[in-house]
Formats: sequence, C-alpha cells, structure tokens
Amino acid sequence: MKYKAVSFMDEIRQQPIVLREFIEQAFEERELRRSLAELMRDRQNPHIILTGMGSSLFACYITMKFLQDHGFHASTIESFELQSREECFYTQETIVIAVSQSGESPEVLDLLDKLPAFVPVVSVTNYPNSHLHTMTKLACGIYAGTEYLTSTKTYTNTLAAMMLLAYRLTGCGEEEMEALRSRLEKCADRIECMISDKSLGHDVSEFISDIEFLICIGSGYSYTTACHSEIVAEEAGKFYSSRFTAAQFIHGPIELIRPGFGVLVYDFDRRYNAKCDEVRENVLQYGGKVLLITNRTDVVSRENQLVCHIGHEDSATATLLEIIPLELGIESLCNSRGVAAGQLSRVVKRIAS
Repeated sequence: MKYKAVSFMDEIRQQPIVLREFIEQAFEERELRRSLAELMRDRQNPHIILTGMGSSLFACYITMKFLQDHGFHASTIESFELQSREECFYTQETIVIAVSQSGESPEVLDLLDKLPAFVPVVSVTNYPNSHLHTMTKLACGIYAGTEYLTSTKTYTNTLAAMMLLAYRLTGCGEEEMEALRSRLEKCADRIECMISDKSLGHDVSEFISDIEFLICIGSGYSYTTACHSEIVAEEAGKFYSSRFTAAQFIHGPIELIRPGFGVLVYDFDRRYNAKCDEVRENVLQYGGKVLLITNRTDVVSRENQLVCHIGHEDSATATLLEIIPLELGIESLCNSRGVAAGQLSRVVKRIAS
C-alpha cells in the first residue's frame, strides 16, 4: 500500500500502519528464511559483518548485539570505512549484511563492487527496485512505503527487519518467531497509542524548548536509539546534538554539563539502570535537564527532569517505541517556532525510482 505524506507528522502517524504491514509480509518469507539458514549452515564459524550508513548503520547494532548475545561472531562497520579493508580481511566464513533504507546509498553500493566475489551479501532495504536489492540474491524487505523527510517509519521498520533477521540467522524456532511477532504487534499498538496522546509531544516540546544542546544516551540495545536520536535532533529539530553510552558519558563529556544542556536518557534494560541513574543525578547536579524515557516505574518527574513511561519489558523491541516521544516533541517544538520539521535542505534523501 502507498501513502502520501506531506509533513513530518504524517510520516510519524504512518509508523504503526507500516509496521503491521511489515509483520504481515516479512514473517511469510519462508524461502528467504530457508536460504538464510542454509547460508549459516555452510559455515562452521560464521563471521557476520553488518554495514550501512546513518540510521541504517545504527540499526545494525540491534542484530550485532543479538548475535553476540547468542555466541556468534558479529561486528558493525560503516560502509565507507569497510571499503578500505584489504581482501585478506575476509574469509570463507564471512557474511556481509548490507543495510540501506533507500537501497541507493553510494557508500554501500561502492562497497558491494569492491567485496571479494566469495563473500555472500544479504541486503536489507525498503525499495525492491533499488540497486542494492537487485545486486543481492538474498534481500530482506522493510515494507515501509516511500519516505520523504527525516527517517521515521523506515527507521522503525528497519529495526523490526533487523530483529527478524537476527532471529533467522541464529536459527530460532517457530515458538520464538511467534513470540517476536507478538512483541512487534504490541509495539505497533503502543506506537499508535503514544501518537494519539495529545499531551506527550507538547510536554516534551515544552521541556526541551530552552535547551541549546541535546545529548542522547543509551546503552545496550538503546544505543541504537541514542544514535538515531542525534539525527532526529539535528535534521528535524536543528539542535546541536551528540550521543554516548551511559558509561562513555560519565567517562568524560559530563564535564560539559551546565544550564542550557539537555540530556535524553533511554533506560530500558535493568543491567544499565544504575549507570543511567548516575548520569541523571550528575546532570541535575550540574544544572542540566534530563528527559528520561523508560519502562521503570520507580522514577518520576521532578524539577528539571521529565519522565516518559513506556510499559514495555523487552529491551530489544523497545527500540521501536522509545524514539516516539522525541519525534513528537520535535514536531511540536518546530510547529511552535513556525518551522517545518524534518525538511532537509542540505542532506540528500535518496528514494529509488
């Protein structure tokens, strides 16, 4: 199904719709699932290299972390950087996962031209008529429809595609696949609910309206969201922004914090709760503001701290949800300033023709 979007908010609203379409179509790709399983069986100790640019690169961290947690050798390398690797870097055990929402990213396409012939490539892309899709035998679809502005719905569906790909590469069974499908369906319902909450975007907008610099922090799976949040803040909101893990932030950039700085913290994994608490307390101590997006119920809003509670326990699929408050907040803030959110004047948004 095709959708015509005329604003950033239009594309935000389409996220639960296209996510449900992805679920309906991607989980039925039986032949692709068999081919991926065969690809993995042909290697005794597969080394999976995930690559892309921008948000597509950040989405790779989802699959990389899942694979590593299940005992597989996986790494993520930006496509332009990967081009410089010599042929001896690759082995017969190597599999490259190339991710590009448009399927037209020049760095990704140039990389495919330079890869040794013996290295199989699996693509993840939104457009079946794109160069990336046609250059690879194994192609995973995103099914997000055409997107014109700062990435929202293609980002959401790319995360879902990367989770499904991770499950397929690790050989998860039918019961696990159905559990993932159920979690993604719940994500679509929850996204729809958040978008319909008229106060959420307004509250976030009001809270960040007086900051000059937004630092985005996430650990574990949420590091993907922190990375993409930097793009949303810079492209759509025109904020100066950066991203760190919680530990990286405490290790040095905490020196920057003073009034005028805002810190966005994603906190969905109990393994990182204590470090996220350390970040929050330090930021508040030094005069900054904290926007906390979390599934924790033991933390509440207070002076200079706004808490957005999202009831979702799985930290991997929570990445589809936790970005929504920022998107809504940026949209609301831009509206209040008379600026069109998500419009790109210097960044090229590639769309396969």
